[in-house]
Amino acid sequence: MLKFVYHNSNMFLQKIVLYLILQCIILYKFLQKIVLYLYDLLHNIIMKPSFYVLLGDVISSRKIKNRDKFQKKLINTCDEINNAHKNDIYAKMKIIKGTDEIGCLLTDISSLYEIIEHTSKRLDPNILRFVLIKDEIDTGLDSKDISKMDGPAFHKASRIMFSLKKEKLIFHMETGNYIIDSLITNNINLIYLIKNRWSSKKIQIINEYETIKDQRKTAERLGIAQQIVSYHLKSSNWKEIKEIEKNLKEIIMTYAKEAGT
Repeated sequence: MLKFVYHNSNMFLQKIVLYLILQCIILYKFLQKIVLYLYDLLHNIIMKPSFYVLLGDVISSRKIKNRDKFQKKLINTCDEINNAHKNDIYAKMKIIKGTDEIGCLLTDISSLYEIIEHTSKRLDPNILRFVLIKDEIDTGLDSKDISKMDGPAFHKASRIMFSLKKEKLIFHMETGNYIIDSLITNNINLIYLIKNRWSSKKIQIINEYETIKDQRKTAERLGIAQQIVSYHLKSSNWKEIKEIEKNLKEIIMTYAKEAGT
């Protein structure tokens, strides 16, 4: 009888101990979640806000003959970008270094390719290289003036811009997603490796055609034969490039939406 009572008491104590251990484990996991939550909360409060720094650098700017005329063209182009994409821009695009460099601060990169494309077209035949970096801004953020700002994002952008000059590429982006960054970077570089080899005549014909959307009317506007328009569209792989650009814009839009959620 005593043995039976002793055995039952042991089992009872074992159950209590197991129950207490289980409760401790549950409590530990609960406290762990609270600690992680508080860490993330404090991290977000303490950390500086992150934005997308977009810098553009005019290649071989020293060879520009009429610098005053080019600077006016650059200012007008910046104004066009600011007006067209004001919902995505935190600090307006402006000249930040003579006639060599422009920059802006983006809150959203949905229109990234459109900004690069528009700037490149407006400043043709001059070529620009671009860098997009997502990182912290330490100084001047409240001013909303990119020329007064500084921080890790700008330091990284400057280093990468210097590397682009050596590599003879025109674009690089780093936003924290290596696969997407590489995909967009490589696509833009490949597109502009092709576009930058187009002759001024080919560019003129393509730009006119993109405006009118009709080969015959394009030919009449430029005073050339329709066959010449057709030849330049085919030899430039215009149709294929437009399809690649369309897909690229969709990728950027999708990534921008995911990054914003």
